Amino acid sequence: MSEATRSAPPITTGSIVNERYEIRQSLGKGGMGEVFLAYDRSTQQAVALKVVREEARMPGDDEALRQELLHARSVSHPNVCRVHDLAPSLFGPILVMEYMTGQTLHTHIRRKKAQGGYTADEFRRLASEISSGVGAIHAQGLVHGDLKPGNVMVTTNADGSVGKAVVLDFGFAKERARVSARRPGAPPDGGTPNYMSPERIRSGGASSEDDVYALGLTLWEMWTCRVPEPGYKPRAKSMKSQIMFDVPAGLSVDEIKQIFRCLADDPAQRLPARHLRFFNPVTLTTNPVQLPIERLDPGAPLGRSSQNQFAPGQQSLLATFASNAHDFVGELIALDKPELTIGRRSDNEIVVPEATVSGQHARVKWQAGSWFVEDAGSTNGTYADHTYERKKSVSLLHGGEVQLGELRFKLVSFARESSGHKRARAYLARRDGLTGLLKQEDLLRALDEEAAFAEWVDAPLSIARYEIRGPNRVVSDRPTILEMLALRRAASRVVELTDMFLLSLIAVTAGHTGPLRFAVAMAGPGPQEARNLVEQIVGQVQGMLPDGLDLTASIARCESRATVRSLVENP
Repeated sequence: MSEATRSAPPITTGSIVNERYEIRQSLGKGGMGEVFLAYDRSTQQAVALKVVREEARMPGDDEALRQELLHARSVSHPNVCRVHDLAPSLFGPILVMEYMTGQTLHTHIRRKKAQGGYTADEFRRLASEISSGVGAIHAQGLVHGDLKPGNVMVTTNADGSVGKAVVLDFGFAKERARVSARRPGAPPDGGTPNYMSPERIRSGGASSEDDVYALGLTLWEMWTCRVPEPGYKPRAKSMKSQIMFDVPAGLSVDEIKQIFRCLADDPAQRLPARHLRFFNPVTLTTNPVQLPIERLDPGAPLGRSSQNQFAPGQQSLLATFASNAHDFVGELIALDKPELTIGRRSDNEIVVPEATVSGQHARVKWQAGSWFVEDAGSTNGTYADHTYERKKSVSLLHGGEVQLGELRFKLVSFARESSGHKRARAYLARRDGLTGLLKQEDLLRALDEEAAFAEWVDAPLSIARYEIRGPNRVVSDRPTILEMLALRRAASRVVELTDMFLLSLIAVTAGHTGPLRFAVAMAGPGPQEARNLVEQIVGQVQGMLPDGLDLTASIARCESRATVRSLVENP
């Protein structure tokens, strides 16, 4: 303990901190210190001061506070608390923060409980704002580390009405845990066990996926008005047997499903916070283009200067699909010359292992800021998106794709082993690079989630099974290039129409079940509604297919979680 801190008087109303901040009142105490309302004489505005008392300090707290300041300054969002400054004082380090009138979500939940719980619209608004705040934190590559109702402020407007939800104190618990020695009896990882994910309780380690689990529990507490016990799993019992007030009765199936997905034991099944949406899709219809669908991000588009002068390695070709060279998928080839040849022979600048690519298949040329792929008389052809005919030349813009035989490339702007490249490989590990559909094993895991959700909310689950067929034969294990291109267009449109007809807030679960087969899960609609929907989809998509190919579909009702796999494995 420093001599200055030991001799400092207690902070009370009227105390002056650093000859600048006049203390007005205490706003609350926590495990690391106390927060005060203060008047900033320099700016003549009210601020909140977080003071870490000497007796509450742990090794590394100075660095933890510094990191909290840096983290907060990197996130500019209306649903994240602004932090202005960090300074030493006689009383210990102080963090100067935005002052908001209101109450914590923890207190707000207790008050709403006395009034009969939240209405659906009250829940929607706060849930959207909390999710947006957490999504903004994650967008900067940061982790909150201790998300809970006590770290969310519900502000009060000047007229006394409820304002907005603001996320507080992110990053401190994570940083404190990283640099501090564990104390006997201290919670693991510096967070709050009541809101920790199973993997964090088990092994420690704050992460964005753990934040999403804590977000799910926070929203769950708004439904039940009960603080969850450490390790509590709301998915273990039916939803209706646990909620105190029937808040979900006014919510859509997708709104409820989002919270269910946040609480998945498997972190890979949790939705990113930025994808969570809460609004009534019947009165505010969604645009399928705006749905938060998992996509292969090509990286940032290039600036105007790139159109004037070629820059080696500024863009690359990412292999997204290969019928016969699966290990090549995810490879990144830098475009380091304005003109390159591509093919299977070793004398090409770009050598690929895919058997359906010719010895010298094409030339890739840069011209006036764009890339052109010129076919060199290949055997299996070069194809552009949205067409079925071979092309002599394909213009390839940022994020666009070209297909050489049965190999696909995407034009991207990230470098090898960059974060963009790692995200792309993670995407391609789960999804087929031709269609964007989940690979079969990942589909089966996702369908298990859909079936578990249907049981949890006691809703019907139907599986629509689609297939591309020729007129005189069944689907072979070796689709032609024409069939592959037809599958790509059909699958994309089927998923888009399903989302639109269901008024989805999150993308439907869809994935491969065979070479030219795929399945789409639909939780909520009854059997007849699902059948009518699928008939409409088939009618609209059939016109997009080339002559000689048909899209067929069948509907299967999932009776229990135990049977969901058999519905797609044995159509």
